[in-house]
Amino acid sequence: MASRRPIALSRKELYERVWSQPLSIVAKEVGLSGNALAKICNRLLVPYPPRGYWLRAGAGRPSRRPPLPAAPEAGARQLTISAKRASSRRARTRLDPAVRREQLLDVAADIIRKGGVHAASMKQIAAAAGMSETQVYNYFGSREKLCVDIAHREFARIEQARLAEARQGTDHYSQITLATRTYLRQIGERGGLLYTLLSSPDVRGTLIKERRPQQVAGAQSHAARLVKLYGVSPELALACTIVLTRLCVRAGKLIADKKIGLDAAENLCLSIVLRGSRTLMLGRGQRLGGAQSLEAA
Repeated sequence: MASRRPIALSRKELYERVWSQPLSIVAKEVGLSGNALAKICNRLLVPYPPRGYWLRAGAGRPSRRPPLPAAPEAGARQLTISAKRASSRRARTRLDPAVRREQLLDVAADIIRKGGVHAASMKQIAAAAGMSETQVYNYFGSREKLCVDIAHREFARIEQARLAEARQGTDHYSQITLATRTYLRQIGERGGLLYTLLSSPDVRGTLIKERRPQQVAGAQSHAARLVKLYGVSPELALACTIVLTRLCVRAGKLIADKKIGLDAAENLCLSIVLRGSRTLMLGRGQRLGGAQSLEAA
């Protein structure tokens, strides 16, 4: 051991070696324990096969090999493994916790898109991110929590895009049109991941419980605006809001399931939503006078 010459490897070479044979064998070849080599891989963000990989590979069912991510820093692209203990260790490079958290959400989302929620085990996420499983648990206490946070992030991005577009409208109708169209297009982009997450009963139950107060507040806020704009009763405004919102949500589900095209869904939803809004105004006009209603429209 003491006479062994230092071994120089690039991250890519290390990555290829740990995916060509078991980690314990590679570790023995370079004069390390399997645990020590795993720690080196984690520090350099070099993914390695999860437990059970080689058994599945021997049975002809190997799991997907994750790509080699970018190095955590420029100096981490090369390593030297020596039998002689270093007098001092290089300071560890740690990503900002917020950046690391987003990285884990991105990695897990990619796994879920390709293999479903069941494929996103904490071990698989850790391996794809080049981390230890314990580190992943430090950010997310459970897989359910991680999946729920992915869904929250997707819902937030949809809502941000919808509100940003709606603000470009110059009146209520143009705002409705922009908001509805943007929602459906965002679902076309993100709905596959969202509805895959919602297929998990645990994730769906948690999301319903956490999002319900926000949804109720949003519906009440929109209904209050209708009352102010059109002078309709609060009950009618709330009922209209709920019915038309659920229509768009259902259309989004059909888009995500590829049962209806985006253009067809947009045309259908906008026709119904705008007609519903105009009918609401005309109902007000029948009480205040038809001329005033037509002028407002």
